[in-house]
This record gives sequence, C-alpha cells and structure tokens, in this order.
Amino acid sequence: MLKKFAVSFLTVAFLALGAGTCLAAPDPAKLDELKALNQQMFTLKKQMVDKQLEAGILDQEKAAKIKSFIEKRQKQVEEDFAKGQYTGFGKKHGHGSDKGCKRNTQDTPKTNPSPSNT
Repeated sequence: MLKKFAVSFLTVAFLALGAGTCLAAPDPAKLDELKALNQQMFTLKKQMVDKQLEAGILDQEKAAKIKSFIEKRQKQVEEDFAKGQYTGFGKKHGHGSDKGCKRNTQDTPKTNPSPSNT
C-alpha cells in the first residue's frame, strides 16, 4: 500500500513539475533573436533561388513559384511571432500529408540478381 502511494505521489509530482515548464511564456528577447535569424534565413533562401536562376538550374516560372512560397511562409512566421509563438521548422505532420503535395514517384528499376559462381 505504501509503495502504491509513493508511486502515485511521485507521478503526480513529476506531472505537476513538467506542466510548469510547458506553460511558461517564451522569453521576448529570445523570440526577437529567433525572428532576426528567421529573417536572415528567408533572405538567404531567396538569394539562393536567384543564384540558381542565374546559373540556369531553374527557369523563371519555377523560381517565381519558389520565391512566392518562401514569402508566404515568411509572412506566416512573422504573424506567429506577432502572437508570441514560434512554430519552428515547418509543418509537423510528415512528408506527403499535404493535399497539394505532388511528388513524382519513380519506380525503382528491377535488377536481376548477380550470377552465381557455380
């Protein structure tokens, strides 16, 4: 009986202590630092698209589409920062779950097993 009480008490104590850290408000100075770093990241991404366009890796239409997406994401992150939130690196639900995701899946070539030495 005493063991059950001790385990229950420790479980509640750990949950209560863990909830305090989850409910803590983010530090505004750290959010400002993250905001500046995100701004630099978006600027660099746009510069990379421009360099790929100059190098002929991307065509004008594709580069415009990528830059439009970057600007859309940048706006969303800025709105989140204005609310005092930080969403981190993109969506948290894995690859391919976005309805607009159009991935070209290529069939892997079927290879024959290597000939045996017999």
